[in-house]
Amino acid sequence: MYSLDDLRLFVRTAELENLSAAARELDRTAATASAALIRLEQRLNARLFARTTRRMRLTEEGRVFLDAARKALAALEEGEGALAEQRDALAGPLRLTAPSDLGRTWLRGWLDEFLDMHPQVSLELSIGDSITDLYRSNIDLAVRVGWLEDSSLVRRQLTTLRRVAVAAPAYLARAGTPTHPQELASHDVVVLSPGGQPRSRWPFRSGDAWLEVEVIGRRSSDDGGIVRDWALAGHGVAYKSWFDVAGDVEAGRLVLLFPAWYQEPPMPLQLVFLQSRYPALRQRRLIEFLQERFAAFDARFPFPA
Repeated sequence: MYSLDDLRLFVRTAELENLSAAARELDRTAATASAALIRLEQRLNARLFARTTRRMRLTEEGRVFLDAARKALAALEEGEGALAEQRDALAGPLRLTAPSDLGRTWLRGWLDEFLDMHPQVSLELSIGDSITDLYRSNIDLAVRVGWLEDSSLVRRQLTTLRRVAVAAPAYLARAGTPTHPQELASHDVVVLSPGGQPRSRWPFRSGDAWLEVEVIGRRSSDDGGIVRDWALAGHGVAYKSWFDVAGDVEAGRLVLLFPAWYQEPPMPLQLVFLQSRYPALRQRRLIEFLQERFAAFDARFPFPA
């Protein structure tokens, strides 16, 4: 018989390419983890890893067995989920990653509500605007913006996003209110720079008219939450998702500029998870919960165009 702990160790070592890191994550010593891999290789009569001083790389035999190990663990998780569903019990950890601004403005509060509803569920929330590797980071669910090509991910639609131009009343009182997107070339702006690449060309559409404005900003960040904070502080015009700023616009903290002009086409916002991992009951309930909250948001804050 295979040890489930040994299989989990093998899978995480393959995903992290590091035995020590996998052992720490699974609360095992380096010595017992090394012995577990040796035991697994002896049982299979196969070499699973090509070991170097820095990395553990899968051999061809290891890649074949990794797929089988993932399927076996996924099947067991599915069985555990089915039993939990019979008991109608939501319990255990959830690991979720989301874009920074979305995570701070709306998602955190919704997740607090979900945890209050299910006191036996725990949550680890990671926010940031870089793309997290779900395998290496052992993430259950990720909120992703845009069209995804990774066929190993299962998608659940949450909503669609359009970006709009917004600025704080203090900035507009100081610099004047632009009435057309082309006027942004002469205004201060705050720019999102994912991966260090500033998004300095802002596309706008209004009916059949389309244009792209080149902007120059003294402030840029790879964190969408910081871009929003700078806009709220009056440092310039920001080009933000309506989802991120709708509450600020409603409260008067930001002003929507030229509402007839917006980003087109809209970007999908999705929850994704690994195809090889059957979602546990707590994950499925969280997906349903967030879909309901996003639908309620769309009803409360319809897109202004």
